[in-house]
Amino acid sequence: MAVVSSVERFLATHPKSNELTAQALRLGRGLHTDAIFSPPPYIYITHAKGSRKWDVDGNEYIDYVMGFGTLLLGHAHPALVEAVTEQVAKGTHYGAENELELEWAELICQLIPAAERVEFVLSGSEGNMLLAALARAYTGRKKILKFAEQYFGWADGLLPGIARPYDKPFAGQIPPISDDAVAEGTVVIPCNDEVAMERALAKKDIAALFLEGGGANCGRIGMPPQLVHKARELTREYGTLLVIDEVITGFRWSPGGYQAAIGVTPDLSTLAKLNSGGVPGGGAVCGRADVMELLQLKPGDTEWNRFRHVIHRGTWNGNPLTAAAAVAMLKIAAQGEVQKIAEARAKRLVEGINREIEKRGIEACAHNATSVVHIFIGKCQRCDRSICLDAAKSMPPELVHAFNWHLLLNSVHFHRGIQGLVSAVHSEEDIDQTIAAFGAAFDGMLEEKIIEPAK
Repeated sequence: MAVVSSVERFLATHPKSNELTAQALRLGRGLHTDAIFSPPPYIYITHAKGSRKWDVDGNEYIDYVMGFGTLLLGHAHPALVEAVTEQVAKGTHYGAENELELEWAELICQLIPAAERVEFVLSGSEGNMLLAALARAYTGRKKILKFAEQYFGWADGLLPGIARPYDKPFAGQIPPISDDAVAEGTVVIPCNDEVAMERALAKKDIAALFLEGGGANCGRIGMPPQLVHKARELTREYGTLLVIDEVITGFRWSPGGYQAAIGVTPDLSTLAKLNSGGVPGGGAVCGRADVMELLQLKPGDTEWNRFRHVIHRGTWNGNPLTAAAAVAMLKIAAQGEVQKIAEARAKRLVEGINREIEKRGIEACAHNATSVVHIFIGKCQRCDRSICLDAAKSMPPELVHAFNWHLLLNSVHFHRGIQGLVSAVHSEEDIDQTIAAFGAAFDGMLEEKIIEPAK
């Protein structure tokens, strides 16, 4: 009997999603972000609650995409629904300041070690753009230093180095420069390379070293805490600002984020995603008062306002609707319980997935960075299932897409099939069902001969 492929099964069980995908491809590119790229069709969701969501064809999924990491409290958490509903009735945008943004800022300052001052932005990408400008203005230097594979948003000056070949730009993007280059711009050094980091910083022409909290791609390629401590030491020595991007890790690793968890206080930090519990517009930057002072406009000081002040504008910054959700979210996050629950569930999920892998003799592994779970199918050289340092690992796109379809057919939605963001509302039953779904997905992949048992 011929094996029915995962694509054929997916098309048969998702007819309405297939129709909507065709419409989306007619109206645009079919997707709202590169982050979920896979061959069509795409699932179209109608509603979500807690750890579950449902598509237009009536299929139910245990969700681990969780709004790309914005939903530590799960979908439609009662506290956030209440806060947003109450605020909508009062107005969504005043075109003036509001008390909720101050309460939000106070919570950030109480929780995040680096936060002496706070500035609200729309997203993490925008926040990192602003921090790059602040670093250049404060230090008088022009170069930004980053490790290959680490992502800080899609702006020209921060995008280089996120994909091989690292020395080639994306279409329309400014090219990166090598560690030994003398040009201005973004300096990309090998992932987690301490020697290259010190060599670049020692030139004393780097405005800021940007680090992705937890390591590249939400911890898919981990970053040893001792490396971050060394980065803190070296940036102080060479007059460079240390920036830690906490877009994923902020309030997830601990109430004080990644920096509090590992005991390193950067000069500046970016927050987003969990910062407003899944309501759009929840970005913020925070950091040292003397650096953040450059955002201040000074009445009557034309010289400062034109030549020293760092411009930042935005229609939605600190708007009351987002602020209402953020205050509700951070009050819960501050207690520290939701982080512990999510991490415990993630650890049990990883243990279960690795058991399913071992049962089948597949060359693959799962590991977690707190409550973020990563799957790799293939041979991984430097993974102890708590941190993976293999920067050279990669999976063929066809393998990633096939695994994603197999998981969806088994009622589990992982981000592209290989990354799961566990929430505090994922139940023990959810974890059990997900482990079983991974087993079934591996069996389907073996049946289709997409993967083979290790020899």
